[in-house]
Amino acid sequence: MAWVLFPSWPVHGADGQPPDVPPNSNRPGPWDNDVVVYRVGRERQAEKLTTFERAGVPTAARLKDGRLLAAFQHFPRDDSRHFDRVAVRFSSDEGRTWTPAQPIAVDGMESGLARPFDPTLVPLPDGRVRLYFTSNRSPDFRRSTPAIYSALSTDGIQYAFEPGIRFAVEGRLVIDCAVALHDGLFHLIVPDNGTAAEMMMGQQGRKPPPGGTGYHAVSRDGLVFERVEDVTHPSRDRWLGNLQSDGGRLVFFGTGEGLWPLTSVDGVSWRLDANPVRVPGADPGVVKLRDGSWLLVVTGPPRPGTPSARMGPRGR
Repeated sequence: MAWVLFPSWPVHGADGQPPDVPPNSNRPGPWDNDVVVYRVGRERQAEKLTTFERAGVPTAARLKDGRLLAAFQHFPRDDSRHFDRVAVRFSSDEGRTWTPAQPIAVDGMESGLARPFDPTLVPLPDGRVRLYFTSNRSPDFRRSTPAIYSALSTDGIQYAFEPGIRFAVEGRLVIDCAVALHDGLFHLIVPDNGTAAEMMMGQQGRKPPPGGTGYHAVSRDGLVFERVEDVTHPSRDRWLGNLQSDGGRLVFFGTGEGLWPLTSVDGVSWRLDANPVRVPGADPGVVKLRDGSWLLVVTGPPRPGTPSARMGPRGR
């Protein structure tokens, strides 16, 4: 069986605006997708474990007590209050079964910021977990460009907002970061999503989405980041995914049809891993399991029969 990572499709609505509750069942949107959980063994066989319905842009981490924590954008069918909000699930058996989805709460958000979206989890040495996320001061990305923010938690559910912007690039859409703590240094990678105008052109089919380049920033404390040289990929595969520190190297699982992961000892020079992985999905979240295999949580393609599926890849 051939395993590929489908190119990413927009998680946000028309005109760069975050989606809201769909007005009718005929409207396509990210609620037509599910998060799919895979275990990839040492021989790189992919085993499907479970599915999180009506969800996308997942991330995963191991907590201090050994449990796995997954966070994702959730679009519950009958809960408008928590529609398009970040939710979490926990697993105590290495990802085979998970608790029901539970919405997170971020206390102390700066006035005017939109609710968090596109989560990234990073466990800290003291046992807490930091949530990096995207937010914006306008629902229209053409009026206010999004940036990366963060919050801290001791339980994975209740978070305390950390004031200030973690990373931004003036005039550019900074969305969907990947962060890892590696040898005492936080590495942050964000795909180059272009400008709001370029995103609109891509959604309208007039210009392909950018790919192959990502912003790279580093930090000692995980709060103040310094931008360094951009990372590049020889193909148009995207730096949209997850970054892990594993055995003295950085490991990046991204989005696109090429092989993953890429590995690096310093975050500057990257090469293909000797044992590449292919699974179906986009924007993966990744965590290492106790037996040495990888757990991948990915945004799957639209469910058959949904409006997004009927549109086909060209329409999406």
